[in-house]
Amino acid sequence: MIISFVKLPEEAKKILKGYEVVDGNITDEILQKAKVILAFPRTINETIIKKAKNLEAIQTITAGADGLPYSILPRNIKVFSNAGAFNHSVSEHAWALILGVAKMVGRKKAHRTYLLHKKILLILGAGEIGSEIARIGKQAFFMHVIGVSRTFKYPQYFDEKYNPNELSEVISRGDVIVNALPLNKYTERILNYEILRKVKENCIIVNIGRGDTMDEDGIYKLLKERPDVRFATDVFWIKEGREDFDSKLWELDNFMGTLHIAGAGGGEEVMNYAIIEAVKNIRQYLETGKARNPVKFEDYL
Repeated sequence: MIISFVKLPEEAKKILKGYEVVDGNITDEILQKAKVILAFPRTINETIIKKAKNLEAIQTITAGADGLPYSILPRNIKVFSNAGAFNHSVSEHAWALILGVAKMVGRKKAHRTYLLHKKILLILGAGEIGSEIARIGKQAFFMHVIGVSRTFKYPQYFDEKYNPNELSEVISRGDVIVNALPLNKYTERILNYEILRKVKENCIIVNIGRGDTMDEDGIYKLLKERPDVRFATDVFWIKEGREDFDSKLWELDNFMGTLHIAGAGGGEEVMNYAIIEAVKNIRQYLETGKARNPVKFEDYL
């Protein structure tokens, strides 16, 4: 049995034709029969895990797999993320933020604009999303693209490639810095004040990864000290178990934000596409025992 904690569009149900699927009124009896669960990571809690005694796999709707209770999740359960499902919507949004803060769109008072043409684009995280941002930067703005990542999904879009342990040495080179990192034990608060203070003059920083990969106090301090630096984000910090959009950053002129709408929060079109990609992965798992984007528990423990 496949259980979805979100309502499935008809196209998704057709993909899972031949399998028993429940996407509403999930009782304890249904949970006990669940073989695969489709859900947002923070939906899965200890109660669900204990009741889903036959669970084999969890497929996240989100590209990131942070938020799952890995410490209590049985090691025999496979976890698959939805990486790649949001690469177009999130990369488009990243460029909206880059352009918006470079040209200071929507501001009542005049600001100096920053030119992007042939500048240096530094991307943290070279998966599907980071690679698409890189492609657009190269092809649309003729930028020199530097990547910092453990792996490179499409290395052809990066002129230079570095490991995360080299971030401190290369962060000062970016005219535009885009954080597309997932949140795990390696990336939490990786962008702290000591790293951020090294950015060059008139630098643009954009975060479309996860809020908690960046230190909120650190970026606030930097923006207060350096009015030339501009920061835009679609993601905020988890406080008391939820993403808190009420940040002190809003008071600053060199900040721009959107309320986590680059991905699934952006509307039905984006959400349905992500669900369809997720159920395709579930079908692949059920038919072959393997699927795209397996998650390593050790990245979160």
